[in-house]
Amino acid sequence: MTLNRTLPGATPYVLRAGEGVSHLVAGQVVRTLAGIEQTAGGFGAMVCDAPLDRGPIPMHWHEREHDTWFCVRGKLQVWSGDQSRVLTPGDFAYVKPGGTHSYQSVAPRTQFFGVVAPGGWEQFFADAGEVWGMTGLPPADKPFDFSRMGPAMGKHGIMRVDNPVYAEATPVGAADQQLPGTPASYFLEAGYGTRRTLLGHLSTAVLTTEESAGFIDMRVIEGGHGATMPALRHAATHLFLYILDGQVALTLDGETYQLGSGDSANIPAGTAYATQILSGAARWVATASGGNGAELWDVAGSDCAAFCFPTEHDRAGDLANLTRAEQIDVTLA
Repeated sequence: MTLNRTLPGATPYVLRAGEGVSHLVAGQVVRTLAGIEQTAGGFGAMVCDAPLDRGPIPMHWHEREHDTWFCVRGKLQVWSGDQSRVLTPGDFAYVKPGGTHSYQSVAPRTQFFGVVAPGGWEQFFADAGEVWGMTGLPPADKPFDFSRMGPAMGKHGIMRVDNPVYAEATPVGAADQQLPGTPASYFLEAGYGTRRTLLGHLSTAVLTTEESAGFIDMRVIEGGHGATMPALRHAATHLFLYILDGQVALTLDGETYQLGSGDSANIPAGTAYATQILSGAARWVATASGGNGAELWDVAGSDCAAFCFPTEHDRAGDLANLTRAEQIDVTLA
Protein backbone atom coordinates (compact mmCIF):
# COMPACT_ATOMS: atom_id res chain seq x y z
CA MET A 1 0.00 0.00 0.00
CA THR A 2 1.22 3.53 -0.74
CA LEU A 3 1.26 5.63 2.38
CA ASN A 4 0.56 9.34 2.59
CA ARG A 5 3.83 11.19 3.15
CA THR A 6 2.18 14.56 3.63
CA LEU A 7 -1.04 15.74 5.21
CA PRO A 8 -3.57 18.19 3.78
CA GLY A 9 -3.85 21.61 5.37
CA ALA A 10 -6.71 22.88 7.54
CA THR A 11 -9.32 21.04 5.51
CA PRO A 12 -11.66 18.08 6.07
CA TYR A 13 -10.02 14.77 5.18
CA VAL A 14 -10.08 11.04 5.88
CA LEU A 15 -7.08 8.75 6.43
CA ARG A 16 -7.32 4.99 6.11
CA ALA A 17 -5.74 2.61 8.64
CA GLY A 18 -1.98 2.61 8.13
CA GLU A 19 -1.94 5.99 6.42
CA GLY A 20 -0.38 9.16 7.79
CA VAL A 21 3.08 10.70 7.86
CA SER A 22 5.11 7.76 9.16
CA HIS A 23 8.47 7.83 10.93
CA LEU A 24 10.63 5.20 12.60
CA VAL A 25 11.84 6.46 15.99
CA ALA A 26 14.00 4.13 18.08
CA GLY A 27 12.28 1.01 16.77
CA GLN A 28 8.75 2.43 17.08
CA VAL A 29 6.60 3.43 14.09
CA VAL A 30 4.83 6.75 14.69
CA ARG A 31 2.16 7.86 12.22
CA THR A 32 1.16 11.50 12.47
CA LEU A 33 -2.52 11.85 11.56
CA ALA A 34 -2.88 15.59 12.18
CA GLY A 35 -0.62 18.40 13.27
CA ILE A 36 -0.52 22.10 13.94
CA GLU A 37 -1.60 23.05 10.40
CA GLN A 38 -4.49 20.58 10.32
CA THR A 39 -5.96 21.45 13.73
CA ALA A 40 -5.43 25.23 13.74
CA GLY A 41 -2.70 24.75 16.34
CA GLY A 42 -4.93 22.81 18.71
CA PHE A 43 -3.10 19.48 18.93
CA GLY A 44 -1.13 16.81 17.15
CA ALA A 45 -2.74 13.39 16.71
CA MET A 46 -0.72 10.23 16.18
CA VAL A 47 -0.75 6.44 16.36
CA CYS A 48 2.31 4.62 17.68
CA ASP A 49 3.13 0.95 17.01
CA ALA A 50 5.87 -0.54 19.15
CA PRO A 51 7.50 -3.95 19.54
CA LEU A 52 8.47 -5.47 22.88
CA ASP A 53 10.76 -2.66 24.00
CA ARG A 54 14.08 -3.37 25.65
CA GLY A 55 13.50 -0.52 28.07
CA PRO A 56 11.41 2.61 28.61
CA ILE A 57 11.99 5.78 26.65
CA PRO A 58 14.01 8.33 28.69
CA MET A 59 12.11 9.90 31.57
CA HIS A 60 11.30 13.49 30.59
CA TRP A 61 8.87 16.39 30.92
CA HIS A 62 7.45 19.25 28.84
CA GLU A 63 6.95 22.86 29.83
CA ARG A 64 3.60 23.37 28.07
CA GLU A 65 2.46 20.15 26.36
CA HIS A 66 -0.41 17.94 27.52
CA ASP A 67 0.36 14.27 26.72
CA THR A 68 -2.11 11.38 26.32
CA TRP A 69 -2.09 7.61 25.67
CA PHE A 70 -5.17 5.56 24.72
CA CYS A 71 -4.15 1.91 24.51
CA VAL A 72 -5.57 0.19 21.41
CA ARG A 73 -3.57 -3.05 21.32
CA GLY A 74 -1.10 -4.98 23.48
CA LYS A 75 0.25 -3.67 26.79
CA LEU A 76 1.77 -0.25 27.43
CA GLN A 77 3.52 0.62 30.68
CA VAL A 78 3.27 4.34 31.42
CA TRP A 79 5.16 6.20 34.15
CA SER A 80 3.78 9.45 35.54
CA GLY A 81 5.72 10.97 38.42
CA ASP A 82 6.10 8.28 41.09
CA GLN A 83 3.25 6.16 39.67
CA SER A 84 3.15 3.52 36.95
CA ARG A 85 0.45 1.38 35.36
CA VAL A 86 0.36 -1.21 32.59
CA LEU A 87 -2.37 -0.11 30.20
CA THR A 88 -4.35 -2.67 28.21
CA PRO A 89 -6.86 -1.91 25.42
CA GLY A 90 -9.26 0.86 26.45
CA ASP A 91 -7.11 2.13 29.34
CA PHE A 92 -6.00 5.77 29.21
CA ALA A 93 -3.30 7.97 30.71
CA TYR A 94 -2.89 11.74 30.79
CA VAL A 95 0.13 13.79 31.93
CA LYS A 96 -0.15 17.53 32.43
CA PRO A 97 2.63 20.01 31.54
CA GLY A 98 5.59 19.70 33.89
CA GLY A 99 4.79 16.12 34.84
CA THR A 100 7.65 13.65 34.46
CA HIS A 101 6.72 10.66 32.34
CA SER A 102 7.87 7.76 30.21
CA TYR A 103 6.41 4.71 28.48
CA GLN A 104 7.39 1.25 27.26
CA SER A 105 5.69 -1.45 25.22
CA VAL A 106 5.63 -4.64 27.31
CA ALA A 107 3.93 -6.84 24.69
CA PRO A 108 5.18 -8.20 21.35
CA ARG A 109 3.16 -5.53 19.58
CA THR A 110 1.52 -2.56 21.26
CA GLN A 111 -0.43 0.27 19.69
CA PHE A 112 -1.75 3.47 21.19
CA PHE A 113 -3.56 6.55 19.91
CA GLY A 114 -2.50 9.83 21.44
CA VAL A 115 -2.78 13.57 21.12
CA VAL A 116 -0.33 16.21 22.30
CA ALA A 117 -1.67 19.72 22.89
CA PRO A 118 -1.00 22.38 21.87
CA GLY A 119 0.02 21.29 18.38
CA GLY A 120 3.53 21.53 16.94
CA TRP A 121 5.34 18.99 19.10
CA GLU A 122 4.48 16.18 16.65
CA GLN A 123 7.29 17.50 14.40
CA PHE A 124 9.68 15.91 16.91
CA PHE A 125 9.15 12.52 15.27
CA ALA A 126 10.27 13.85 11.87
CA ASP A 127 13.31 15.53 13.41
CA ALA A 128 14.35 12.53 15.55
CA GLY A 129 13.43 9.64 13.25
CA GLU A 130 13.56 8.49 9.66
CA VAL A 131 10.77 8.29 7.09
CA TRP A 132 9.16 4.85 7.23
CA GLY A 133 7.38 3.44 4.21
CA MET A 134 5.88 0.25 5.62
CA THR A 135 2.79 -0.46 7.71
CA GLY A 136 4.56 -3.10 9.81
CA LEU A 137 7.32 -2.84 12.40
CA PRO A 138 11.00 -3.06 11.42
CA PRO A 139 13.02 -6.25 11.86
CA ALA A 140 14.55 -6.61 15.32
CA ASP A 141 18.11 -6.13 14.01
CA LYS A 142 17.45 -2.92 12.11
CA PRO A 143 19.89 -0.23 13.36
CA PHE A 144 18.68 3.21 14.36
CA ASP A 145 20.67 6.43 14.12
CA PHE A 146 20.41 8.03 17.56
CA SER A 147 22.50 11.07 16.57
CA ARG A 148 19.34 13.04 15.73
CA MET A 149 17.60 12.30 19.01
CA GLY A 150 19.49 14.77 21.23
CA PRO A 151 19.14 17.78 18.91
CA ALA A 152 15.45 16.99 18.34
CA MET A 153 14.80 16.84 22.09
CA GLY A 154 16.48 20.20 22.56
CA LYS A 155 14.58 21.79 19.67
CA HIS A 156 11.19 20.68 20.99
CA GLY A 157 11.76 21.39 24.68
CA ILE A 158 11.91 17.79 25.89
CA MET A 159 13.58 17.96 29.30
CA ARG A 160 15.36 14.76 30.32
CA VAL A 161 15.27 13.80 33.98
CA ASP A 162 18.66 13.20 35.61
CA ASN A 163 18.92 10.01 37.67
CA PRO A 164 15.33 8.95 36.96
CA VAL A 165 13.47 6.44 39.11
CA TYR A 166 11.10 4.10 37.28
CA ALA A 167 8.47 3.01 39.78
CA GLU A 168 7.13 -0.53 39.79
CA ALA A 169 3.73 -0.79 38.13
CA THR A 170 0.70 -1.13 40.36
CA PRO A 171 -2.47 -2.72 38.92
CA VAL A 172 -5.07 -0.53 37.26
CA GLY A 173 -7.90 -0.43 39.78
CA ALA A 174 -10.22 1.56 42.02
CA ALA A 175 -7.95 4.62 42.10
CA ASP A 176 -8.21 4.85 38.30
CA GLN A 177 -11.98 4.87 37.86
CA GLN A 178 -12.89 8.55 37.78
CA LEU A 179 -11.67 11.82 36.33
CA PRO A 180 -10.01 14.16 38.84
CA GLY A 181 -12.03 17.20 37.73
CA THR A 182 -9.01 19.49 38.18
CA PRO A 183 -5.72 19.94 36.27
CA ALA A 184 -3.90 16.75 37.30
CA SER A 185 -2.12 13.78 35.73
CA TYR A 186 -4.01 10.48 36.04
CA PHE A 187 -4.69 6.98 34.76
CA LEU A 188 -8.19 5.85 33.75
CA GLU A 189 -9.37 2.26 33.55
CA ALA A 190 -11.20 1.17 30.40
CA GLY A 191 -14.92 1.94 30.50
CA TYR A 192 -14.72 4.51 33.29
CA GLY A 193 -15.36 8.23 32.96
CA THR A 194 -18.45 10.43 32.87
CA ARG A 195 -21.12 8.75 30.71
CA ARG A 196 -24.02 10.37 28.90
CA THR A 197 -26.44 9.26 26.22
CA LEU A 198 -27.64 11.30 23.27
CA LEU A 199 -29.47 10.22 20.10
CA GLY A 200 -28.81 6.54 20.72
CA HIS A 201 -25.10 7.06 21.45
CA LEU A 202 -23.07 6.72 24.64
CA SER A 203 -20.31 9.25 25.35
CA THR A 204 -17.65 8.34 27.91
CA ALA A 205 -15.37 11.27 28.76
CA VAL A 206 -11.71 10.26 29.26
CA LEU A 207 -10.31 13.82 29.34
CA THR A 208 -12.17 17.11 29.70
CA THR A 209 -11.15 20.76 29.68
CA GLU A 210 -11.25 20.67 33.50
CA GLU A 211 -8.25 18.30 33.54
CA SER A 212 -6.47 19.84 30.53
CA ALA A 213 -6.80 23.49 31.61
CA GLY A 214 -9.10 24.24 28.70
CA PHE A 215 -6.94 22.74 25.95
CA ILE A 216 -8.59 19.50 24.83
CA ASP A 217 -11.56 17.20 25.31
CA MET A 218 -11.42 13.47 24.53
CA ARG A 219 -14.38 11.08 24.58
CA VAL A 220 -15.14 7.54 23.51
CA ILE A 221 -18.35 7.60 21.48
CA GLU A 222 -20.25 4.39 20.72
CA GLY A 223 -23.63 3.17 19.61
CA GLY A 224 -25.58 0.40 17.95
CA HIS A 225 -26.64 -0.26 14.39
CA GLY A 226 -28.43 2.66 12.79
CA ALA A 227 -27.59 5.22 15.47
CA THR A 228 -27.40 8.55 13.66
CA MET A 229 -26.09 11.98 14.58
CA PRO A 230 -27.60 14.79 12.52
CA ALA A 231 -25.43 17.15 10.51
CA LEU A 232 -23.73 19.50 12.98
CA ARG A 233 -21.34 22.40 12.65
CA HIS A 234 -19.02 24.12 15.12
CA ALA A 235 -17.92 27.72 14.63
CA ALA A 236 -14.69 27.42 16.63
CA THR A 237 -14.31 23.79 17.76
CA HIS A 238 -11.92 21.56 15.84
CA LEU A 239 -12.75 17.85 15.89
CA PHE A 240 -10.73 14.71 15.11
CA LEU A 241 -12.16 11.17 15.03
CA TYR A 242 -10.21 7.92 15.38
CA ILE A 243 -12.24 4.74 14.77
CA LEU A 244 -11.64 1.94 17.27
CA ASP A 245 -13.97 -0.72 15.87
CA GLY A 246 -17.11 -1.17 13.77
CA GLN A 247 -18.22 0.59 10.60
CA VAL A 248 -19.32 4.23 10.51
CA ALA A 249 -20.65 6.37 7.66
CA LEU A 250 -19.18 9.86 8.04
CA THR A 251 -20.49 12.71 5.91
CA LEU A 252 -18.17 15.71 5.56
CA ASP A 253 -19.58 18.75 3.75
CA GLY A 254 -21.91 16.52 1.75
CA GLU A 255 -19.43 13.75 0.84
CA THR A 256 -19.87 10.38 2.60
CA TYR A 257 -17.07 7.99 3.61
CA GLN A 258 -17.32 4.54 5.16
CA LEU A 259 -14.84 4.29 8.03
CA GLY A 260 -13.58 1.23 9.87
CA SER A 261 -11.08 0.30 12.56
CA GLY A 262 -7.93 2.44 12.39
CA ASP A 263 -9.42 5.02 10.03
CA SER A 264 -9.49 8.67 11.09
CA ALA A 265 -11.05 11.96 10.07
CA ASN A 266 -10.08 15.60 10.47
CA ILE A 267 -13.06 17.97 10.91
CA PRO A 268 -12.04 21.66 11.02
CA ALA A 269 -14.24 24.30 12.58
CA GLY A 270 -17.00 25.33 10.18
CA THR A 271 -17.31 21.88 8.59
CA ALA A 272 -20.74 20.22 8.48
CA TYR A 273 -20.49 16.58 9.55
CA ALA A 274 -22.83 13.70 10.40
CA THR A 275 -22.38 10.04 11.38
CA GLN A 276 -24.37 6.84 11.10
CA ILE A 277 -23.35 3.46 12.52
CA LEU A 278 -23.48 0.78 9.83
CA SER A 279 -22.31 -2.28 11.78
CA GLY A 280 -23.91 -3.94 14.79
CA ALA A 281 -21.95 -1.52 17.00
CA ALA A 282 -19.09 0.93 16.62
CA ARG A 283 -16.74 3.01 18.78
CA TRP A 284 -14.45 5.93 18.14
CA VAL A 285 -12.33 8.45 20.03
CA ALA A 286 -13.44 12.05 19.44
CA THR A 287 -10.90 14.77 20.29
CA ALA A 288 -11.90 18.44 20.35
CA SER A 289 -10.07 21.73 20.82
CA GLY A 290 -10.53 25.44 20.15
CA GLY A 291 -14.10 25.67 21.47
CA ASN A 292 -16.64 23.97 23.69
CA GLY A 293 -18.51 22.03 20.99
CA ALA A 294 -17.78 18.68 22.68
CA GLU A 295 -19.93 19.79 25.60
CA LEU A 296 -23.02 19.05 23.49
CA TRP A 297 -22.94 15.63 25.20
CA ASP A 298 -23.06 17.28 28.63
CA VAL A 299 -25.69 19.91 27.82
CA ALA A 300 -28.03 17.91 25.57
CA GLY A 301 -27.29 14.39 26.81
CA SER A 302 -28.67 12.42 29.74
CA ASP A 303 -26.63 10.99 32.61
CA CYS A 304 -26.18 7.25 32.26
CA ALA A 305 -25.09 5.25 35.28
CA ALA A 306 -25.33 2.00 33.35
CA PHE A 307 -22.98 1.19 30.50
CA CYS A 308 -25.54 1.19 27.70
CA PHE A 309 -26.89 3.16 24.80
CA PRO A 310 -30.65 3.05 24.28
CA THR A 311 -32.06 1.76 21.01
CA GLU A 312 -35.29 3.55 21.82
CA HIS A 313 -34.82 7.24 22.55
CA ASP A 314 -36.64 10.54 22.27
CA ARG A 315 -34.98 11.80 19.08
CA ALA A 316 -37.20 14.85 18.86
CA GLY A 317 -36.44 15.72 22.48
CA ASP A 318 -32.70 15.24 21.98
CA LEU A 319 -32.73 17.48 18.90
CA ALA A 320 -34.66 20.10 20.85
CA ASN A 321 -32.02 19.98 23.57
CA LEU A 322 -29.33 20.58 20.93
CA THR A 323 -31.11 23.56 19.44
CA ARG A 324 -31.61 25.07 22.91
CA ALA A 325 -27.95 24.66 23.84
CA GLU A 326 -27.06 28.21 22.91
CA GLN A 327 -24.18 28.39 25.38
CA ILE A 328 -22.11 25.87 23.46
CA ASP A 329 -20.48 25.95 20.04
CA VAL A 330 -22.85 23.71 18.06
CA THR A 331 -25.59 24.27 15.50
CA LEU A 332 -27.64 21.95 13.31
CA ALA A 333 -26.18 22.23 9.81
